[in-house]
Amino acid sequence: MAEHGPSNAEEMDNDVPDLSKQLFTMLEDEGITDEIVMARRVTFLMIETGLTMIGKLSNIPIEHFFFGSQSEGATTLGLRSDVDMLRRIPSINIMRGHLKTWKKGMLNFMMIGIEDYPQHFNMQVFRSDRPEPVKSNTTFCNSMLLSHRNGCVIFSSGFYRKHSEMFLNSLSDNQTTCTNGPSASFSDDIDIVHALCVSGGIPELQAWLNRPRRGNWPCQKMFEEAKHCAWFLVPEGDSSWRLSANLIERKLMFSLNITQLKCYVLLKLIKRDITKEMEQGELTSFHCKTVLFYTLERTQDPPWQECNLAILLKLCLQTLQKFLKDGVCPHYIIDRVNLFDGKLNSTQRHIVHDKVTVLIDNNLQEFVRKLCNATRLSSDQRFISHVCIRSKLAFERIQWFHILMLDFHGFSSKPIDVVEDQIAALIGKCKLIINCHTANAFEKQAAREILTTVLSFRGSIQAAPAIQSGVSINKDVMDSFKESVQVGDVANQINNLSEMFCYDNLASEIKDSINKHAIETFEKALETNGFSSRLKLASVMYCSGNLQSAKFILEYAERQFDQYTMKALCRCFNYYNRYIDHRKMFENKPNSNIESKIALCIIFLSNEAPCVPPVLLYEMTKTEFAPDYRETMSIKIELHGEARVDSCVFMYYLQYLTYGGLGIRKKQIDVLTRYEDYIKKHIDDSIPDLHYDHGRNREISHMPTALNLLGHCWEIEGNLSKAGRYYALSRKSKPNHNPAIEHIRRLIRFNRSISCN
Repeated sequence: MAEHGPSNAEEMDNDVPDLSKQLFTMLEDEGITDEIVMARRVTFLMIETGLTMIGKLSNIPIEHFFFGSQSEGATTLGLRSDVDMLRRIPSINIMRGHLKTWKKGMLNFMMIGIEDYPQHFNMQVFRSDRPEPVKSNTTFCNSMLLSHRNGCVIFSSGFYRKHSEMFLNSLSDNQTTCTNGPSASFSDDIDIVHALCVSGGIPELQAWLNRPRRGNWPCQKMFEEAKHCAWFLVPEGDSSWRLSANLIERKLMFSLNITQLKCYVLLKLIKRDITKEMEQGELTSFHCKTVLFYTLERTQDPPWQECNLAILLKLCLQTLQKFLKDGVCPHYIIDRVNLFDGKLNSTQRHIVHDKVTVLIDNNLQEFVRKLCNATRLSSDQRFISHVCIRSKLAFERIQWFHILMLDFHGFSSKPIDVVEDQIAALIGKCKLIINCHTANAFEKQAAREILTTVLSFRGSIQAAPAIQSGVSINKDVMDSFKESVQVGDVANQINNLSEMFCYDNLASEIKDSINKHAIETFEKALETNGFSSRLKLASVMYCSGNLQSAKFILEYAERQFDQYTMKALCRCFNYYNRYIDHRKMFENKPNSNIESKIALCIIFLSNEAPCVPPVLLYEMTKTEFAPDYRETMSIKIELHGEARVDSCVFMYYLQYLTYGGLGIRKKQIDVLTRYEDYIKKHIDDSIPDLHYDHGRNREISHMPTALNLLGHCWEIEGNLSKAGRYYALSRKSKPNHNPAIEHIRRLIRFNRSISCN
């Protein structure tokens, strides 16, 4: 392969240490430091471990992997990097070139290369009972199989992708998915790709390992680790599949030092500035990553340090300049692949080439001038900003864990005794992992997160029959909630973070660079506790008539909310938002050294219906029919889905009902005032779409439900005009499948009956 770019840093001018320091410091303001980069990487490695574990515990053996800038730590708020997740489906066996890896009883596909497209393949279908190809006279169903040339049958990548979209739809309240190439998701902030895994030898890997190199990057140890990495096949179009070496690329990114990583971030910032004015064509982050890899491989002066960041950046720009001039950006690992194909035509490459040339000739001055326009942070401001970044990362980890816990929704249609058996088995598996000597710290942490939710759910399931039959809540129910709270209080406390760096997915270069300060920094991340479990227990107490117990639990929860400057945040994908400014999320902390805590939104499944205040059950019905609000809803009514509510909203609403039941009128009015102020503070009713707005209205999750419950409080107060306004606002924010429609109809019927009398 032809050489690209300079091979020795001495060929560059060495009078740019001030420029390097300037660039280095500006990126530190944005959170590109050893500690924050490590926090991002650990966060996403922990998430992928947790999601994979949830699948295994639910007998769904799907492996999860995170790739891209978020998981690599190479991002800033301004870059608006999305989350790239790959889900590996293990039930399909992929063969390469021979039948030695054929497996009986499985779907077996043979990779067939596509001429002139070295990265793309068709999947020829083989029988599951013997190693023979499926014949072309096979009955095709649902477009899963396609007839190919020479009479062979291939597996449709288009069918596979559509099937994945249907699966994602089942996990989300939204009825549509966001698609982008091979990815499909329930949010435009997340790219989810369902992929196959290749077994057997990979010729492309051997060609990469044997390629001659001038420099000494990557190191020999990296090559040895690369030999054990899985390769993936990603669906493209209707019939073809693209070979991908994501895990090797992630290891290469993890091996970079902070100077090299900052250079990559700067390349992406330059890419953003260059392409934002282009009407067509796309220079991508993957192009930037490839440019960096080739530059490091062909430069003989590592290790790179802070003082020569600008030199490395200019070397990378020269590599990119040469690629653009030649019209070829070669894939770093897979030979004969041009990454410009389908991204930049000759005219667009010429435009980008000219802009890169100007940057190099002007010694990056224009680019640096733009960066300097940003407000610089003082040392204290930077510290607070970094604490907030870590807090946001900790929340994202917890949110992702709970998102796939929504697999529990499958329990809602089953008899309670069956559900209890399944939950008991799941709890047992989690405890085994927590106490297992061979489980790593990631797995134990994931088991604690899962256990918190499962124990809380078990408490409600156990309480439901007692509430229905009017008997007292027994010790088993109380023990479930007590254990849930205890596990939740420690679930986010990383007691031995250094143990996590023994995890196989962490490149050895990262493990070697860990220092005590990095560990302590990550351990300051935001904590959760059993707040949601406490509120569920309070709801159980209220619904069972134990109002004094409910009052005690709710008042204790409120003291916690105030003491820890607790943040109520949503665990659901519908409210997942990558672009919320981390500084604003926790800006009201009185002291940046005090850990914040978060309270996740409350989810009630239909099996928990007896433990839910009657009006909240309207959220479960998803039908036009609902009983009078003054009567206890019959559990015999068919319930669908679940009720979801913001934790702080639920606390206020439950306090209002409890104080009313106890006749403590002063406290009831006081909590109603605080509830209404909380809504008014975080809602902007001038925005047409309150439900999905990315701004102020996202401060309260499940806003339509919050407005419905506030409307119900005013309905109890007898202020039907005010109740109607909140119901109408709720309907405005969510026009379909919203109980507010029935609430408004009821108010109209009630007013008519008064008029008739």
